[in-house]
Amino acid sequence: MESLGLIEQFAGKFEKFIYLYKELRKDNEKLKDVVDKLNFELSKKDILIKELEHKLEISTLAETFTVSSEGSSQEAKIKINNIVREIDNCIALLNR
Repeated sequence: MESLGLIEQFAGKFEKFIYLYKELRKDNEKLKDVVDKLNFELSKKDILIKELEHKLEISTLAETFTVSSEGSSQEAKIKINNIVREIDNCIALLNR
C-alpha cells in the first residue's frame, strides 16, 4: 500500500510539473512577442533618427551655403569638396 501512495504522490507532482511547464511556455511565447514588437519599434526609431540626422545635415549645409554665398566663396568650395568626397565614399561602399 505504501508504494501505491508513493506512485500517486509522484503522479500528482508530475501533473503539477507538466502544468507549470505549459504555463511557462505560454509566458515565454508572450515575452517573445513583446521582444519582437520592441525590436520592431526600435528599428523604426533607428530609421527615424537616421532620417532626422540627414535632414539636420541638409539644413546645416543649406545654412552654410547661405552664409557662404554672402561671405567667402572659398568656404563654399571646401564644403562642396567635402560633399563630393562623401558621395565618392558612398559610391565606393555601394560598389563593394
